[in-house]
Amino acid sequence: MDQTVFETVYRGRQGALNHMAYMRTGKVLLALRALAQAGIRLSGKSVFDYGFGAGTFYRYCPKDSRLFGVEMDEQNVRDVQTMLTDGGWQADLQKIDLAEWNLHPLLKKSYDVFLCSHVLEHLPDPVDFLRAVRPAVAPDGVFLGLVPVNEWVTNPHHVHSPDRAMVTRWMEAAGYELLSYEENDPFTYHTMALFAVDSGWRRVAAQAVSLGLGIPASLMGGRAWFALGTVFAKLTGARPVQAVFLCRPLSAPAR
Repeated sequence: MDQTVFETVYRGRQGALNHMAYMRTGKVLLALRALAQAGIRLSGKSVFDYGFGAGTFYRYCPKDSRLFGVEMDEQNVRDVQTMLTDGGWQADLQKIDLAEWNLHPLLKKSYDVFLCSHVLEHLPDPVDFLRAVRPAVAPDGVFLGLVPVNEWVTNPHHVHSPDRAMVTRWMEAAGYELLSYEENDPFTYHTMALFAVDSGWRRVAAQAVSLGLGIPASLMGGRAWFALGTVFAKLTGARPVQAVFLCRPLSAPAR
């Protein structure tokens, strides 16, 4: 599957309103919810984000956390690094070459939190990837994953359509213990068709929906927002569109 569309999608999109877009904040708030429910605080922790996109998750991290990550687009890497450095965060962000991704030096280190948000569904073999990055999760650290669920519209960029059973198989086969799994975030279920395209009027409409949801979500915070989501789902019949899960490596494999 050709993923080149993602190589330049975040260029020049570092404004406050860009970061409020729901396609960013919805993922971040759900990830933070999973960490909070597990009693995991990011203060003083090392956080690695594989495929950090626009870097929105980093903006929610405490200033004393140590941030790491990789992305494909060199210009985007520079832009996010500058944003974080200017904002007072400690960050080491680097470009990754997908042809030799498993040799990247940042993956030779280990981290307290290894975030992988909406990446696994794009990979031909998620288990191989998960096995390869397992040494990068500290023995007492966690792998934090997010994937789309309940997709009633085909997304041409997705190789897999994950559900709980699939995620469980992936993690067990790769040598992780599944600590928690939650499906949540029903807000874009009925407008999913807008988010499965890369151009045209539906793309413009998707951006409008994303900003229209992202602003109140950012202002309300995850706890109130997802409580509202429960009500929204009951009233509209919407199903969750994201799953978030926490895992821990079963052992520390040899590097």
